[in-house]
Amino acid sequence: MKKLYIIVLLFVATQTVSAQNTYFTCNELGVYLNNGSVTIKMPGLSKEKVKQKIQSFIKEKKYVYKPYYSNENMISFRDFVIICHKSKCGTDLIAKTIFHLAYDSEFVKITLDTEIYSSFYGTELIINDNDDVVSKKDVPFAPYEFQIPEQYSKEYPESIYVFNKKGKIKVQNQEVQKLILSYFNQYITDLVTYFEN
Repeated sequence: MKKLYIIVLLFVATQTVSAQNTYFTCNELGVYLNNGSVTIKMPGLSKEKVKQKIQSFIKEKKYVYKPYYSNENMISFRDFVIICHKSKCGTDLIAKTIFHLAYDSEFVKITLDTEIYSSFYGTELIINDNDDVVSKKDVPFAPYEFQIPEQYSKEYPESIYVFNKKGKIKVQNQEVQKLILSYFNQYITDLVTYFEN
């Protein structure tokens, strides 16, 4: 009986972890949606109602609607925000994310494009209507490096991975990896919660 109880507890714990839904993978090349997309089912909603719900979500979250990428079957929007401060990650990390929500009656399919920027000297970054990222007062910034050569590990402590001369890759900063995954997973969790209610 005790063994059965332990098995049941392990099953419940496993289901709890999977219920938290990890939608993204963060590896040495970047952060990606698992399987490339997430589909949310919305039973009983017409295409027009689904569209209205997407528009309400964008307005509520104060994201920037992107008409250039949008059409009668897709609505796109952008977010541009700091995801980690220098005090925690070693440098400021700023994400530009463009969401593409393909939709029809009873479903939304989410894909996205994302870029992360790194600035050691402060988050003086702005973005224009064309999605170009620039810095105020020419503050230096660069695309975030998920992996760097091992010899530069001290100069880039925010990088998740390092690799040696033989090309062997190892994790340098698991905390930044967890933070990036948590940040992007929250996007999808917010969308799922909003569209399923």
